[in-house]
Amino acid sequence: MGQRAISRRELLRSAAAATATVSVVPRHVLGQGPMPPSDVITSANIGLGGVAQGVGADRVLARCDVRKDKLKGYPDPKQGRYLDFRQVLERDDIDAISVGSAEQWHAIQIVAALRAGKDVYGEKPMSSTIQEAAAIRDAAKRHGRVYQHGTQRTSDKPVQFARELVRRGELGKIVASGVGNCGHNELAIPCLWPAEPVHPDMLDWDLWLGPAPWRPFNKAVMHGVLAWHQYIDFGRNMVNGGAVHPNDAVRHILGYEREGPVEIYPPDGKEYKSITTWKYADGAFLQVGFEGLPIPEEARRRLGGGYEGPYLIIGTKGKLALTCGAFIWADPPGLWEGYAEFDPPHKLGHGGDWRTCIRTREKPICNEDAAYQTEFLCHTCEIAQRLRRPLKWDPVKEEFIGDDEANRMTSKPYRAPWHL
Repeated sequence: MGQRAISRRELLRSAAAATATVSVVPRHVLGQGPMPPSDVITSANIGLGGVAQGVGADRVLARCDVRKDKLKGYPDPKQGRYLDFRQVLERDDIDAISVGSAEQWHAIQIVAALRAGKDVYGEKPMSSTIQEAAAIRDAAKRHGRVYQHGTQRTSDKPVQFARELVRRGELGKIVASGVGNCGHNELAIPCLWPAEPVHPDMLDWDLWLGPAPWRPFNKAVMHGVLAWHQYIDFGRNMVNGGAVHPNDAVRHILGYEREGPVEIYPPDGKEYKSITTWKYADGAFLQVGFEGLPIPEEARRRLGGGYEGPYLIIGTKGKLALTCGAFIWADPPGLWEGYAEFDPPHKLGHGGDWRTCIRTREKPICNEDAAYQTEFLCHTCEIAQRLRRPLKWDPVKEEFIGDDEANRMTSKPYRAPWHL
């Protein structure tokens, strides 16, 4: 727990430093700074599903999945095919890990990879609870690893340009914002499918379940993320799996990388009509949907919902509506002038940003702090809806104030022997 594992790359650098005869050694040789562009980054994929299965470094040395049909062959470490992710993490010739497994596995595998000294790309959503999200954030910091959350739409140029406008104060002080509904009110349900036989050549069912409660196999949960994440044993449904995308983008635009909301409100039919309203300590609020926000009706009709937004930002000097792909409306109209010439700070795509930061040791756009705040929005959206009452959050203690029932919902039990 206290010390992270030393990676192959760092071991080689330490050896080089120990045998060097020069008196001044560059920082990258000691593993304390940027690595030379000529260094080859090696990686492995754990879980061959979702976008993360296509994310890798310079050389992908291993692929791991409990589904043998996805491995395209029987597990064979000599061929870089694994059934058990722990065997992959034991390899000291692998620098980075991309996690794209089923959602109940994400936090355990991400934290284990970080502890093993690997840089990690984690498929969204990275967690099922607030405590899991915090564990990932803390592990990345404790072990000095580069972490990128798989909310790739935040890397789109319009989102980064909107963030720059807010950062420069072009909209003045931000007072309110809205995010399009992307299943924010779709909560997970119990899985009640009957037992079916499972072919041993298809998958290891017990290992697929992992930390989730044991239940019999049914092929209904084998048809991709939209099949299994609707069940509470395996995921949190769209309130996390879908809403995480627009939540992350609007959070990035607003600049809340280390600050989270302190009050969370479900709809009450009176003052709060949105699925969820989050209030921040600086007085600004974010809500799901756009009802009641001061914009022309013509502009409001153009705002829908989905993975790409839209997002509405309201400041004391200006207002801006956009999606990940385009600007929709602005007041004053010239707010997005300069967009064509804008050079985004993270311009190599989401996977490219991660690979670049592995070399430079800088923070990716959706680093562990940003990812925690985004997942916090998702989890508190769910908890407030399930409890049907407002919540107050202490960001220092990281607990709900005076609400034992809500605090119990910040974590979940694991099936033995699995743990964070």
